Amino acid sequence: MYPVTDEKSIGVSLQRYLTGGLIAGIIAAVLNNIYHTTYTAITGVEAPSVINFISVAAASIVPLVLASLVYYGFSKSTNKPTMVFLILTAFLTVASSGLMAISQLPNRTPVPDGFIGLALPMHYIAGVVAAICIPWYVSRGKKL
Repeated sequence: MYPVTDEKSIGVSLQRYLTGGLIAGIIAAVLNNIYHTTYTAITGVEAPSVINFISVAAASIVPLVLASLVYYGFSKSTNKPTMVFLILTAFLTVASSGLMAISQLPNRTPVPDGFIGLALPMHYIAGVVAAICIPWYVSRGKKL
């Protein structure tokens, strides 16, 4: 087991953090698109047109790259950047569950039946991937 330690995350280049966020985002995008495809095939739920391969990928990659910037900021401002990052990631992942109570999608169409079953696990997939992959990549010095 390779523990992620704060000594290994402090003093690492911004590029390493961004690369970790990008890799984590791509992993989350692949997993979320697999989940999206599987969920809609099994349940017969038709996802709105705004939820497609590209939007799922973008909604997976962009937040995780931004998360890596936050982690980098923590590495510059606290002695425990990994712990703070993991706590914030867990909090935001759980808090995003509250977003499932919406009645309209961003394109102003009503939320379809089965939407929570589609969207909620994808939030958790992204959060778990961020919490595991970004600190691991930053502290390792190896590719995933």
